[in-house]
Amino acid sequence: MDDEARSIGAGSPSRLLAGLGWLIAKLPPAVLRVLGACIGFLAGSLLRIRRAHVEQAMEAGGIRHPRSSARAMYRSLGTSLFEFLWLAGGDAARLDACVRMDERSRRALAEARALGRGIVLAATHTGNWDLAACAMAREGPLLVVTKRLSLRALDHFWQSTRRGYGVRLCEAKGAMNEGRRMLRAGGAVAMMIDQVPVRWQHAVTVSFFGRPAHTDKAPAALAASAGAPLVVAGACRGPEGLHHLCVLDVLFPGEHARRAWIEEATRRSTYALERFVREHPSEWLWLHRRWKRLPKHPPGAPREPIAEGPRM
Repeated sequence: MDDEARSIGAGSPSRLLAGLGWLIAKLPPAVLRVLGACIGFLAGSLLRIRRAHVEQAMEAGGIRHPRSSARAMYRSLGTSLFEFLWLAGGDAARLDACVRMDERSRRALAEARALGRGIVLAATHTGNWDLAACAMAREGPLLVVTKRLSLRALDHFWQSTRRGYGVRLCEAKGAMNEGRRMLRAGGAVAMMIDQVPVRWQHAVTVSFFGRPAHTDKAPAALAASAGAPLVVAGACRGPEGLHHLCVLDVLFPGEHARRAWIEEATRRSTYALERFVREHPSEWLWLHRRWKRLPKHPPGAPREPIAEGPRM
């Protein structure tokens, strides 16, 4: 279904969400955090949506105080919801005021861009990742490889809001070709690294918080094919709701990067994310079933060896 058909199908629900966003945009940031805390309490403590899974994953990963960290994660997700509604009705100047990048991260990003080959962002579900993407699109052309939501009204609202801030979107099918075109033009391509890939052929098995996690190697493969730096990115909230964008690692593929580099870059990206999440445990989306089995792995097919992660 094309975007025009989706827009027609979305209809009134999407307009209602846009109207709600306009109202939310009138509220001060502190109120958004209060509303987010209320939604987080409802989802995590009353309805307990995947609460047991979150706490078990945190405990298995060695996160201290998993119960309080889980509560903080749900608060963060609730706040992200209202922040996204605020994005829909807000303005770019206000976005610039609430997102920051530290000097070290800014220098690393500038160094990667200086090669003139574009950059591949190994993006993560940390902080408010949609807010981070909209902020990055303000700095230069950005293509985000995205999934579609099953509810058409929500999908239309989500995609159109991001497009309104200059984010270009494409689905996984054909993403490598779209990504190479963007990189040749000097832009950035964002691909998530912290979800189980759809197909086993796209996976490298890496130790993540001490357990085997199948990790998508598509970002590293795109970087290798284009000779572009792979920039591992994260985000977290600071005092008073200020958002910090962080460069966690930068990996350069060299002239003739092959499978070995792709696999090593995928592992290093995952290790960088693990270190970041250990520092900010409430800022990652523990709701994901991150350690589930790969789908559609044929019997007898070779599996990737499990690489040990960083020891803490």
